Amino acid sequence: MTRKILNSEDIILSANQKKAYDILVANCEYSIRRGTICIVGDFLSGKTTLVKYFLSEMFGDIDKYYINVNKLLLERLKEEKTDFTIMSKIKAKTRLIMSVALEEVIEKHFIEEDILVLDAIEIIYPYNFDIISLVSKYTRDGKICIVCVPENDNFSFNFSWGNSYIIRLDHK
Repeated sequence: MTRKILNSEDIILSANQKKAYDILVANCEYSIRRGTICIVGDFLSGKTTLVKYFLSEMFGDIDKYYINVNKLLLERLKEEKTDFTIMSKIKAKTRLIMSVALEEVIEKHFIEEDILVLDAIEIIYPYNFDIISLVSKYTRDGKICIVCVPENDNFSFNFSWGNSYIIRLDHK
């Protein structure tokens, strides 16, 4: 499947997205720290638009650096023939399948590339999955992982905030 490569005319950022974009670019280009960057915002605040614009502007190719975690993990669970009606009852097994699937993809990606975006991570919420600790193993030596974090009162889990740089994206 070939996707059109975006350019600046394809996406118009809001004022809040432009502010977050400038912070993101500065952290990726000039920061010594590197590592994990979390873009935190409410549902529909524009996190996905922001990271796709960033990837298009910086690298010209979105798909090479972008992973929809929900889609990836649902596909992996289907491959494992997981019964979705009982997933919440077999949390340990589901969390293990998710962890292995994500780690395989992240490890393979960072062998070749220095940046990765993980988006649409809602599927991991019920499983107390610490995605930041998982990616932290691979975001060394100048590598960067950007994680889009939906902020919502209905969801909470450990993101090991001390191990990442946070960029807030306000919906307003």
